[in-house]
Amino acid sequence: MSTSQSTYEQLTERISDACCAVDTECRITYWNDRMAEWTGVPAAAIEGEVVWDVVPSFRGSAFEVQCREAIKTQEARSFETRFDDPLDSWIEVSIYVNADGLTILSREITERKARQERVELAETLFENTQDALFLIDLDEETDEFQLERVNPAYERHTGLTSDELSGRGLRDVFGFEEGNSILEKYRECVARREPIEYEELVSVPNEGPYWETRIAPVIVDDTVEKLVGATRNITAQKDRERRYDAIFNQTYQYIGLLDTGGTLLEANDSALEFGGLEREEVVGQPIWDTYWWQRDERTRMQLKDAVTSAANGQFVRYDVEVQGADETAIIDFSIRPITDDRDEVVLLVTEGRNITKHKQRARELEQKREFLRQIQAAADIGGWEVDFRTETMRWTDEVCRIHDLPTEYEPTVEDGIDFYHPQDRATITNAFERLRETGDGYDLELRIITAADERRWVRTLGAPWYDDDGTLIGARGAFQDITERKERERELQRTNARLEEFASVVSHDLRNPLTVAQAALELGRESGASDDFDRVEAAHKRMNALIDDLLTLARNGRQVDETQPIVLATLLESVCETFPNDRATIDVALEDYRLEGDEARLRQLVENLLSNALHHGGDDVTIRVGRLESRDGFYVADDGPGIPPAIREAIFDQGYSTTSEGTGFGLAIVKGIAEAHGWTVDVTDSEDGGARFEVTTAQQSPA
Repeated sequence: MSTSQSTYEQLTERISDACCAVDTECRITYWNDRMAEWTGVPAAAIEGEVVWDVVPSFRGSAFEVQCREAIKTQEARSFETRFDDPLDSWIEVSIYVNADGLTILSREITERKARQERVELAETLFENTQDALFLIDLDEETDEFQLERVNPAYERHTGLTSDELSGRGLRDVFGFEEGNSILEKYRECVARREPIEYEELVSVPNEGPYWETRIAPVIVDDTVEKLVGATRNITAQKDRERRYDAIFNQTYQYIGLLDTGGTLLEANDSALEFGGLEREEVVGQPIWDTYWWQRDERTRMQLKDAVTSAANGQFVRYDVEVQGADETAIIDFSIRPITDDRDEVVLLVTEGRNITKHKQRARELEQKREFLRQIQAAADIGGWEVDFRTETMRWTDEVCRIHDLPTEYEPTVEDGIDFYHPQDRATITNAFERLRETGDGYDLELRIITAADERRWVRTLGAPWYDDDGTLIGARGAFQDITERKERERELQRTNARLEEFASVVSHDLRNPLTVAQAALELGRESGASDDFDRVEAAHKRMNALIDDLLTLARNGRQVDETQPIVLATLLESVCETFPNDRATIDVALEDYRLEGDEARLRQLVENLLSNALHHGGDDVTIRVGRLESRDGFYVADDGPGIPPAIREAIFDQGYSTTSEGTGFGLAIVKGIAEAHGWTVDVTDSEDGGARFEVTTAQQSPA
């Protein structure tokens, strides 16, 4: 043996895997102890032999094929294969190519493959079992428990999805009291380190509050890593316990009691009502001879075999179609053996749960999943589908919601078109017909009128639907409510208009006092007279007042987002405490009148109306504040000179004032605050001949 070969063997002997080397003709040049142990073939006297002659299990196997391919292509490769007797194991093989031939490492992975199969089996059972299963992630040191996932059966039974539960704490999902109760059981299971079973009260959307739950710890390296649980709703069972005897109260809907020979001893009301039968018609007969089981001979023989198995102590359960008074039904049927103290079967309890709708929903769910997969490329929310072959239309739940319709609503193509706004109906009709005829898709923003008579903006997308042969068989698309976006766009347009108006007012109304101040300042510099500087000060005060009102007006352009109930009399009392004139009389007749509004902005509205009355009515003005008689709202009236009808609309315009001292923005601010709330403000004559401002607070959509 050469030095290099000796070194090679020393290195390979350190490898824990089975290792051998072959030349380019697959004759053995090296065979380590682990290889000898695994194959049962010692290294002595096999050098130079073809490897599959030494180990017949290799001949004709993936091992031989891969070795030949590696020599042919001069490329390394790895693969997994199973050898039958006498090796009887799964092996992971890695083949490395060198100038002299191949080096082959083999590692037994039978246990790993078994673990994989167990994991795959567990995952299949988790996803497909009829029992509601859940998995809890926990940290034993910090006493933290979180929901990790639930199976589809759990989602169906509870109305809670795995996505919305994953990562959440128990108190967060079930509330503080119920969450604490659940946590106590989980902690008990962790402390005992063994499965526990119990009944609990848990509030969920789809079922009653009584549940029978079994949980077990998942222990890894002496640490409880997770809890796995199964639960079933026993609310109906609890209800029946108050009315029926013990046997009948422990089963489901269609219940019967048999002797071990299959004779029907008793049937509950639900089973009798389903079959339209009287108790005397069936009690005393072999169950397979009763009306429910007369579908066909196969159904009867299957039941006979199930009774025999149950009589021998086996719990039997299967789905079967049975005959009812008006129609057939698919039931989840079971037979449970009841034993005595000697563990001998003495009675059989039959139970049938109508799952016809569940079966239908399962089929529909699969159709919906395929449907949703197809439209996900177009949108994340609502989707629709039209099958040209059957002229049927389907909507997802979100599309029904956008139309203010129940999710079970079944639309027609005509229904879908009719929901569009009359002015947009021709547009969607033409686009849909073009899609049907030419396969051209569309992307439109249109209006609809919902079933609740509400107008909404939607974005509707349509795309052709082809079968595997390339034939246009329908259309699919997305449907999105974009009303809020459209409203934001309109609000932006209104804001831009206000900004333009604001800029116009600033450039016009501030220029006049600024011109006065500049002229007075020049005169004052020449004359030194205080009167000239007084005019400068007055002009500055005028500009400050204009700026304050302009800023207020700009802020009032924003819509009111948050409101609260406000007692108007209380707010008015607070305003009066800071009112600048003690001679004015304010008469309030509001009692406990309340309205919804932004308190700070409502206060400003009231202050401006009172200030307007004081400014135009004089120091001894009488101001009355009261509720409107015929509609929801309030008024502010005075006994001043009043407002002529010819200018009543103009007084709310920005910058309009009937006096030289006013800024012309006080009433514009009042109108802006009212509109921001969705209210209206109007002016008329008061009973005393003055002005009466009426604020109508019945909610409208802000313009």
